[in-house]
Amino acid sequence: MDKDKVKNIRRAAKGTLTRAFIACKNLIDAQRPVVEVKEAFDVVKNAYNGLEVKHEEFTMVLDDTQYDEAEEWMQACNSEYMKFSMMYNDYLNANVAEKENDDVVNQAINEDGNNANVDGENDENNSVNDDQKSLDMHEPAEDKLSSVTKNVKLSSPFAMKHEKPKLPKFDGDVRQYFIFKSDFQHAVEAHCSERDTLTILRSCLNAQPAKLIEGISSDLKTAWKYLDQNYGNPRVVSDTVTSDLEKFKIIQPGEDYRFCELVNLVRRSYNILKEVKRKQDIDNTHVISLIERKMTKDDLR
Repeated sequence: MDKDKVKNIRRAAKGTLTRAFIACKNLIDAQRPVVEVKEAFDVVKNAYNGLEVKHEEFTMVLDDTQYDEAEEWMQACNSEYMKFSMMYNDYLNANVAEKENDDVVNQAINEDGNNANVDGENDENNSVNDDQKSLDMHEPAEDKLSSVTKNVKLSSPFAMKHEKPKLPKFDGDVRQYFIFKSDFQHAVEAHCSERDTLTILRSCLNAQPAKLIEGISSDLKTAWKYLDQNYGNPRVVSDTVTSDLEKFKIIQPGEDYRFCELVNLVRRSYNILKEVKRKQDIDNTHVISLIERKMTKDDLR
């Protein structure tokens, strides 16, 4: 397969995606109806899926060095797509909130309008004089304004806006894998489709972990399986943490700051092993003796 030809095909797919971005963004900026924007975003999604396919075909003809560079390029495209998706979702949410407020206002006006008609009929039946009837006709209008204002206020409570949490990242450190997986599943997997979740997962992985799930386009379960096999072995995590303790240099007299470093290392190691359900690997006489050997006599007193 000719590498230059495949690269040009991928470039064309990126151009298609860029044009789809621009078209959809123009509709959002113009505040076009949600239906139109949704149709345009479907085009964006299809263009991105097409780019993924062309990128995977391109990486098949690359060596390891070229592959890492290509993955960085694709991750940049993925980040651009995710930012655009967030902007699109914000637009949808804003339109939904606006529609709900309009519905509340219209409902309040209709209800008060009906009340005004009932009051008018009662006035006629009771033969109220013209001045009194005029007064009664104005009261519903004031009530209407008060009711509408009240309903709008109730439907639009004050809420502080917080910065959106950033997506977790994983660089291949087995110590961080379990926490990364837990954070990712909580923040992303519970709220997105399987295909979108896998797309976001790629953007959260550095080049080496991302290489493990190369070629997987929609099977999220398999992607996690490959990552678990390489980074999710509790025994490997335990060995790595124990190795950190063994490599810690013995504290010399006067190095009080290094005693603090040792304490932090022990705490961090315990938390990691607790996360992988192997805290017994640090809470034993062998490791405790190892830690004590790193300390000075004054520290042991």
